[in-house]
Amino acid sequence: MKLSKGKIILAIVVIYFAVFAVINVNKEKNVNKEMIDKVVYVTDGKVDSKNEGKLVLVSGKISYDNLVSFIELDDSFGTIKINRKVEDYIKYYDEDDKEYNYEWKEREKPLENSDNDYLKQILSDEKISKVKIGEYELDDKGLKLIPADKYYAKQDSIGDLTTTGIDYTRDPHEENLKVGDIKLTYKYYDIEKNPYISILAVQKGNSFVPYEVDKKTEVYEVFVGKVDNKEKLTKELDLNVKRTKKGKILFIIMIIGLGVFFIVDAKKGKNK
Repeated sequence: MKLSKGKIILAIVVIYFAVFAVINVNKEKNVNKEMIDKVVYVTDGKVDSKNEGKLVLVSGKISYDNLVSFIELDDSFGTIKINRKVEDYIKYYDEDDKEYNYEWKEREKPLENSDNDYLKQILSDEKISKVKIGEYELDDKGLKLIPADKYYAKQDSIGDLTTTGIDYTRDPHEENLKVGDIKLTYKYYDIEKNPYISILAVQKGNSFVPYEVDKKTEVYEVFVGKVDNKEKLTKELDLNVKRTKKGKILFIIMIIGLGVFFIVDAKKGKNK
């Protein structure tokens, strides 16, 4: 089989990223072992000055001091984080300005003539409550890492929009959509289902900062549930390694696919 220049380049690129992936995964494994060996387990939620500057694993029940809500929702919401995504159904033209298509597009600014319609004024937003685990307060970085992954659908309707169980729209059937229709999607952290979280980071006062592995690598983990011993921590960190492996493999497959596409496309061009 004759190796073309394109195939050789593709092979070199794939080998490079494969080696890079193996190095990254091994580094992550070594960092995890290092952290497991030195971490201090804090299961009572009490801040101990002896742990200042040390890597700690704090596990406890979430407490928060205020409810969160949006103006269009009927009631304040008992969660620590809720995200709102606002989209408009628009018509747009293709690159040649000859044909047009339709799509949902996230709103960037209030719509024109929206003074008397609050649904046309609102934008995508996030509301977060102040969170504590025992005596520890979660900082902004930790709050961002808390997953908001459950769809809000407790309210039957918002204005003339009704819930589909995932979002709020005028009509869930795509064939009935009209330009100007609005879609609202809310995702939140389900504190009723998951009242406990665990933080792996360095203790600073009564809060946290990332654990610095080197100048380019920091670790700050938020686990949903009680991760309060070596066995559970090892399991969670192993899952992170598996996710890293999967991501690297998918990336390499994508590189191979693109490479094959360009090689085939180049051959077709030469044949023409």
